[in-house]
Amino acid sequence: MNILKSYAAGYKNIYSLKKIITIIFGITVMLGLAIAFPFYSTLSGGFSARPVLKLLFTDFNSTVYFDFMNNYGDMVRPFFALMIWMGIFYFFFTVFFAGGILKLLDGSSIKSKAQAFFAGSSKFFFRFLRLGFYILIFQIITFAVIAVGFSSILNRSLSNSAEPKLFAIIVIWISFHVLAFIFYSLVSDYAKIILVKEDSKKVLRALWNSFIFSVKRIYLVYTMYLLLLVVPLIIVIAYAALEINANINSGLMVAIMFALQQLFIWARIFCKAWILGSEYDLFANYIAAKNRPLITQEMLLDESL
Repeated sequence: MNILKSYAAGYKNIYSLKKIITIIFGITVMLGLAIAFPFYSTLSGGFSARPVLKLLFTDFNSTVYFDFMNNYGDMVRPFFALMIWMGIFYFFFTVFFAGGILKLLDGSSIKSKAQAFFAGSSKFFFRFLRLGFYILIFQIITFAVIAVGFSSILNRSLSNSAEPKLFAIIVIWISFHVLAFIFYSLVSDYAKIILVKEDSKKVLRALWNSFIFSVKRIYLVYTMYLLLLVVPLIIVIAYAALEINANINSGLMVAIMFALQQLFIWARIFCKAWILGSEYDLFANYIAAKNRPLITQEMLLDESL
């Protein structure tokens, strides 16, 4: 198994599905606009005569914010609740589209990629949802174990440790959480791949097989995942730097920044799919390598050859 080949193959396979990525992007934008337009209309219509509110758009001011929420919170809180619900819906949406992407990578008898995408998404949605529930439970348990372990170490160190040592303990504690989160993300991704490749409804068995695969080949799956994070990280840093340094003083600049923002969202969705594509290729190569000795043995025992 070569992680560089899987890295490149994942990009190639996902790039061939760029129209599907654009469909996902379009749905995401519509969800965002469904909140943005009413929210903007409420702010511009109900609070346009209050210049102090503009301070919240340039720099956060806790005094202005709490004063605003005390006086006009009833008008804005429904939008906050809507944002929470839309965030929950977006989680379900990401679970939904993962099944479609993986089914396209695995192959489908449906000729239309769009139809195959939505068919795969609906077919594996509830399986992936159960998987996400199990992963969430494991993450909570792991978080609690790490938190209890490091809190006891931290409590013992508070009385007789220097500040640099305490800082090092906190950094190590956060690092453990990050590594655990990445590991469970990997286990979740490979469990999804197993469910699709085997067309199985046995989520716990797929989760266990994914765990074994990820542990035995931890050096491969972790290295490739970190490699796959390089491009998204560069994109995020570049966009953040552009947004900070951009001088938005005209309608043209607003239009340019809006276009760049949409391009950034599209690229982020593409990178998420790219991760799945590369992981799928890595796992498919593992299956091929695992079965190859058996095929060779059958060929040697076949007397007709």
